[in-house]
Amino acid sequence: MQLKFHNYSMSSILGLIAFITFTIFILTSVALYPTNYNPLYDWLSNLGNINLNPMGAFFFNWGCIISGIILIPFFIGLYAWKPQKTLQKSLLILGMVIGIFASISLIMVGIYPETHIIHHVQAATAVFSSLFLIIIVVNLALYENPKFIRGVAYFGILAVLVDISFQYVVASNKNILAVFNPTTPVPGLEWACAFLSLLWVALLAVNMLIKKV
Repeated sequence: MQLKFHNYSMSSILGLIAFITFTIFILTSVALYPTNYNPLYDWLSNLGNINLNPMGAFFFNWGCIISGIILIPFFIGLYAWKPQKTLQKSLLILGMVIGIFASISLIMVGIYPETHIIHHVQAATAVFSSLFLIIIVVNLALYENPKFIRGVAYFGILAVLVDISFQYVVASNKNILAVFNPTTPVPGLEWACAFLSLLWVALLAVNMLIKKV
């Protein structure tokens, strides 16, 4: 049974809450960073490193954990779209499964911050490797649905391109992950990838609210 709140699906509401929660917690962590923080040259995960950000690490790590927890029912609730064709239904279920995996990985990023570097890198890699797959698969599953706003799909393409670019740059220079403050603005791609992907989630949630999916 699809959970509803005043005729709106809980999934649509949770998608917005997840984006707002992540943004507030991360920006709070940035505000508490003891030195000048530059998103172009400082990794997103630096915010969760208690040695680099003793006052703000709590907010980054819990922001990841809480957002990940909220995103799990969001992805489960995407089945409210109820695709009719077998292919679209299969794609949506696949997107939901990958989304749940990414949500759990985001929780692990908060549980294992940068001070637990091996587990942290594994969790972060799982998140970024999943994001573009989720967007592609869900967009394909919903594209023919009359309630799906095409602009959400087009914005998703931008997020996918940024994610793939970020992963390509990192794969081409793996040593850059060991540098807290890189001399090239690769962390800026990481920031763009994370927030564009979560903004796509928020836009999909707004789509569901507007069309009352």
